[in-house]
Amino acid sequence: MITKTLNGIYPEKELALSILEGKWKLTLLCHLGLIGTKRFGELKQLTPKITQQMLTNQLRELEEHKLVHREVYRVAPPKVEYSLTEQGKSLLPILDLLNDWGKNHLDHSRNKDTGMYSEKIRTLSVIEGKWKLVILCHLGLKGTKRFGELRKLIPNITKKMLTSHLREFEENGLVHREVYPVVPPKVEYSLTKEGESLLPILKALEDWGSMYMEQHCK
Repeated sequence: MITKTLNGIYPEKELALSILEGKWKLTLLCHLGLIGTKRFGELKQLTPKITQQMLTNQLRELEEHKLVHREVYRVAPPKVEYSLTEQGKSLLPILDLLNDWGKNHLDHSRNKDTGMYSEKIRTLSVIEGKWKLVILCHLGLKGTKRFGELRKLIPNITKKMLTSHLREFEENGLVHREVYPVVPPKVEYSLTKEGESLLPILKALEDWGSMYMEQHCK
């Protein structure tokens, strides 16, 4: 069983995102989910930019999370194959959501990644990070908030980190920043239509995380 300590307001979403985070995890899940069972060497060939050590580490983490099964055959030379578990396969609908959102909402003129699953990976990069998901959930579920209100809702975040995340959301067109010409200055943040379009993905992450916690987290 896997123990995961999550003290946040949205633990299911945070858990699901923490499992998916990592430069290569989505790519490996997509390879195994869309192409099928593969040997280590075949995965290395499908992912030429990944190092052998990184591939080993990412597969081990996916195995620990019960998303990937490692089958060792007692032959010479040794034969090892990797495949998705049923738990891993249950992530495929979320990967489809990430892919669809990336195709419909990301600026592809700025996309320098021509990989097989670039839309999924770039969509995840928009929401991954220790606090990004929490900020999106607060704005999506509780509505427009001032900077200070967000700080109170997320007491462990630093002022610098909150500023940085909000700025990135603005740059990606997910959050609108409204400045009112009053004294003292009043600044409010709200989700744009683009930001609101992420809510189905957040809901899917929550549902998957809830299922995963019931099965593996004690």
